[in-house]
Amino acid sequence: MSDQIYHILIKKDCGHKCPLCCNRLYDLDNLPSITGEQLRTAHTVCLTGGEPFLMDSWDLIHLCRGIRTQYPNIQKLYIYSSGTGFRNFSLDHWLKLISQIDGLNLSPKNKYEWETLRQLHKHRHWAEYFSDQKLSNRLYVFDDQWNDWEAISGDVHLSENWQVIGRKWDAEFKTPENEHFVRLPILW
Repeated sequence: MSDQIYHILIKKDCGHKCPLCCNRLYDLDNLPSITGEQLRTAHTVCLTGGEPFLMDSWDLIHLCRGIRTQYPNIQKLYIYSSGTGFRNFSLDHWLKLISQIDGLNLSPKNKYEWETLRQLHKHRHWAEYFSDQKLSNRLYVFDDQWNDWEAISGDVHLSENWQVIGRKWDAEFKTPENEHFVRLPILW
């Protein structure tokens, strides 16, 4: 079994201008496009951007479903997000998306996104479905965001399948050897 991990840029738009964003280390227009052959060797696929949740919800659901259907070798499918665009998803769309992914890697960047996380957690269905034990979720908290996390953490009770991980901005981010940053041939 392959241990290859592909981080696939699916959308360049993000809404943030983070000075040390790892995407700034790449020429996003000239990233290599992912191929079917590469996907057939993948163990894990991480859909990233920009911000995946700025896509039309049905497009994101169909992309995840297509990956699952066409590449059964892929053991894990994750989405990386800051949380921008979460409120654009109806409960029905969340349920359809969650059935296709293995987890969410969430990294809020501003007070609005932290507040979105708090508001979503107040909805029983959000908390219920993101506590599904099949999901492996991560909440990344950058050094300058700990106060924002602490401000809402009393209202957001993450289940055991969530890991809260401290992150630092890294000016010289290095992709591990078995991980590849690529893009879809056509971005949303």
